[in-house]
Parts: sequence; C-alpha cells; structure tokens
Amino acid sequence: MLSDNDYLRFGRQLLMPQWGEPGQGQLARQRVLLIGLGGLGCPALQYLAGAGVGQLRLVDADTVSLSNLPRQTLYRPDQVGELKVTAAAQWVAAHNPGLSVEAIAGMATAERLPALLEQVDVVLDCTDQLASRHAINAACVARGVPLVSGAAIGWQGQLMVIDPVNTPASACFACLSDPNETATPDSCQQAGVAGPVVGAVGTLQALLALRLLLGQSVQPGLHRFDGLQFQWQRFELSPVAECPVCGDSRSL
Repeated sequence: MLSDNDYLRFGRQLLMPQWGEPGQGQLARQRVLLIGLGGLGCPALQYLAGAGVGQLRLVDADTVSLSNLPRQTLYRPDQVGELKVTAAAQWVAAHNPGLSVEAIAGMATAERLPALLEQVDVVLDCTDQLASRHAINAACVARGVPLVSGAAIGWQGQLMVIDPVNTPASACFACLSDPNETATPDSCQQAGVAGPVVGAVGTLQALLALRLLLGQSVQPGLHRFDGLQFQWQRFELSPVAECPVCGDSRSL
C-alpha cells in the first residue's frame, strides 16, 4: 500500500498509465544490482532511487578522486578519498531514507557475481573495464537476470539490453565483443570523456532498467550515441551460434 507521502512524492509517475499505483508498488519490492559508481553509475543510481526502487545493491571498489567530480556529480569535494559505495549510500539515505541500500566495497569478480546476483531483478553494468563487462554478462546470462550495459568514452556512448529469459533470441554482450580478445581498448583515463555523454548514457540505463522492472518489453539491440554529430544509431544484433556465453557451442 502506498502512503500519503508516496502519493505526494511520486505523484507525477503515478499519473502515467504505464506506471500507476501498481507499478510504484512493484518498484518498491524489487532489487537492482548496480555495479560501478562512476560517470555511468552516479546518474543511474540517482534516477533509480528517485523513482522509488526499494532495494539497491551497490558495488564498487574505488574511492572518490578530484578528477571524478566534473562528471560524477553525486560526489562532493569533501568526499575525495572516501569509498564511492559509502558516499553513494549516504546520498541515497539523505534523498529517501525509506529505501534499502547494500553498499559492497570490492570488485564484481566472476567468483563473487553469483552471490551478488542473489534475489536481483535487474543488473546495471556501469563499469569501465572490458573484462568486468564480460564477467557480468556471463553471470547474468547464466542466471537469467536482465542486464542493462552501458559504456562511454570521448564523445561516444553505447547502450545494450540483454534479457535472456524474456527475449531469448537477443544477442548478449559476448556476441558483440569477443571475450577472448586480448587487445585492450582505451579507457577514459587514456582517451578522456565528455561528462554530459556519460551522464546521458547512465540516465538512459536507469530508464531502461525502470521499464524492465515495470514489466515493459524492451526492444533488443545496440544503441550508439555520437556527441559530436549529436546522433543516435540503433543496430539489430542477432545471437551468435558460436558464442561461448549464450550460443549453442556452450553446451558442447
């Protein structure tokens, strides 16, 4: 049951027929695993908490640095040196103390992911490491948990939804990027990143996650954003039969 305060707080959301009171109540009961609290994770967390997602499991091993502040607007200068999960949990508690937050300091390794995925409804991959993205993708496919993957570098952003249960014909992240590839792409530390680009991708990760949590179908595919040309492109992706994660070859 929604309280009087809930009606006041979430009233604009409740007006939408695709959301309404049932959707708001559903969000309050669901758990999101958000991995990475940098430029993608900050806006994603703020909008998920703002929407009233009741249970948030946050994972990050990093601390706040001065160089984070131009694009990771959740943090303050006086929090430099503090664990990001601690600072993020403090923000959620101040914003809406009615939400449940688990702050887990550490890497989301392949060994830890099965436990991190316990009782999770949707996962947001907001990391900036290719190896982590592959590990998260593999764990979500194996567990059948929907995954919203985001990335940004320079002026470019990327979004992808992997929903192995509700959309079994969609590709996974390993269909797009070979997990056995040894070449390491440039990171934001090497190539730089435009803050509004990474913020836009993180915000849209939250939007896609909310749609999944509300039981709405999300069309699979890869979305790419070019901040210099200000253009979005969408690419159809078919599952790769030889994919070691979701393809037929994994059972051989």
